[in-house]
Amino acid sequence: MYPKVVALVGYQLSSRRPIGEIRIAHRLFEDPTRISGVRPYQQGDPLNRIHWRATARTGVLHSKTYEPSSVAGMSLLLDFHKAVYDARGEPHRSELAITTCASLANAMSIIGQQVGFFTNGRDAVDRIRLEGWKHEFQTRDAAQADLGELSDSDRLRPVEVPTQRGTDQFGQILETLARVEQTDGLTFPQLALEVAARLPRDATVVAVLPDVSEDTAISLGSLRRRGFAVTAILVMYRNEANFAECVGRLLVEGIEVRQVESEQQIANLCAERAVL
Repeated sequence: MYPKVVALVGYQLSSRRPIGEIRIAHRLFEDPTRISGVRPYQQGDPLNRIHWRATARTGVLHSKTYEPSSVAGMSLLLDFHKAVYDARGEPHRSELAITTCASLANAMSIIGQQVGFFTNGRDAVDRIRLEGWKHEFQTRDAAQADLGELSDSDRLRPVEVPTQRGTDQFGQILETLARVEQTDGLTFPQLALEVAARLPRDATVVAVLPDVSEDTAISLGSLRRRGFAVTAILVMYRNEANFAECVGRLLVEGIEVRQVESEQQIANLCAERAVL
């Protein structure tokens, strides 16, 4: 069964363009090398966005605003390693991560932008090839509950749908998301390192994460320093003990952060930043 897709607020199917202000495109696709102005500091702004001269002159924190970038589309990186999914939050957290990826890929497809998908999870087809397929299921939950993880996977090769445009691109990503399972092979930093050379620089790297270790934050910071536009989406509750720590690690690396804890929040992903 295919993952659920949530429509993002601000997108209109009939026109294939954002409606109203083009705020969504600007928030996801800003060019940090093209400063357009200054505005008052907003909670959650990364340190590299602060306009220090304006701050010193006025005595009040100010942040830089940027012009729209030529960066378009996105490369989705999903962390699906077993170790970062607390059993207390399952299967809600992993399914929400899948829905988030499906919804973002759908939005990019609607407006004709390139989109790709990369994960350190494993394709169920690989497992079936080894273990056989003896059942039929109506949902992802039913299949995983019955089959479970019958054996550990030391998979060291990402599952990927290369970032590109195409009429069948979203269909390929949706099929891949429907089959992906948690595994204990590649960590997220290893995934980022493995796929970096195959990520187009004119697409935003969007990392969907259930947790953020120091190594994960550093790996995303490394991509940003190599010239990629990078955004992280935390699939976490704000009241989780390590939420502020995870956001802080990303902000230190200059990474834009957004957060979802329910399907309802996915609709506003492009308009809201995570706030501590």
